[in-house]
Amino acid sequence: MKIEELSKRWEPELPLLRCPKCGADFTLERGQFRCGSGHCYDLSAKGYVNLAPSHDQKKEKYDASLFEARSRIFADGFYRPVLEAVCEMLERRFGDSTFTLADVGCGEGYYCAGLARRFPGAACFGVDLSRDGIQRAARNREACWMVADLKRLPFRPSGMDVVLDVLTPADYQAFSLVLGQHGVLIKAIPGADYLKEIRALFRDRLRNPDYDNERVIRHLEGHGEILEHAMVRCEFPLDERQSSDFLCMTPMTFSIPEEIRREKRLEKITVHMEIYMAKVKG
Repeated sequence: MKIEELSKRWEPELPLLRCPKCGADFTLERGQFRCGSGHCYDLSAKGYVNLAPSHDQKKEKYDASLFEARSRIFADGFYRPVLEAVCEMLERRFGDSTFTLADVGCGEGYYCAGLARRFPGAACFGVDLSRDGIQRAARNREACWMVADLKRLPFRPSGMDVVLDVLTPADYQAFSLVLGQHGVLIKAIPGADYLKEIRALFRDRLRNPDYDNERVIRHLEGHGEILEHAMVRCEFPLDERQSSDFLCMTPMTFSIPEEIRREKRLEKITVHMEIYMAKVKG
């Protein structure tokens, strides 16, 4: 797609964006995002903008192979119940009204793209510091995609109605800056049985083989008022390719040598997640 056509996709959303370095408004000219302070970012021909060009991508453990594995797992439907639970929360919250949403730590964009399709009137933005993830996400043109630091979200103050955080460490101060007066955080965290089969398989090699989400929940309660809660718990059988993809896609196995991962096989997997809607304290 030509830069001129891509620019037209972004132009309606410009009022919601701010330069992450200085907070100034953007203009978009000839495929370049420019702010009044002179900071400039190119709109990629692949459809995304890199607002963190100085970030060293070589330090990222979230690489193209991980996002490819995750994309296959998402395509197989393992996380569709989680997406559906988020959709139901948004439908109860907004009904037929439009809204703005930032998916922080969006990776390859499964949730953000799914929400953009489900709510075509919404302005959906996917944000991640991994360029590999955003490049894959940008294959979907229904949302806007940005490489950006999650601690300096590139949105105007109070510009977002929803911040979506799925399995990503939360920066509540950054969230509160971009959420409007009636804005909400939707945060999805692992349940006690999340991917328990992987924990059992590598129990002797994992730093924390027994997961407890109480600390994360207390942290959320300390930064906001919980408005709604949902739980998803599903067990699925796996074939050999799916087993390999699950073992590749999770940070849980980052410390496990690849040759050891290749030797292992999962027969089934448990997707257990707790989903909270909360009003973040300013």
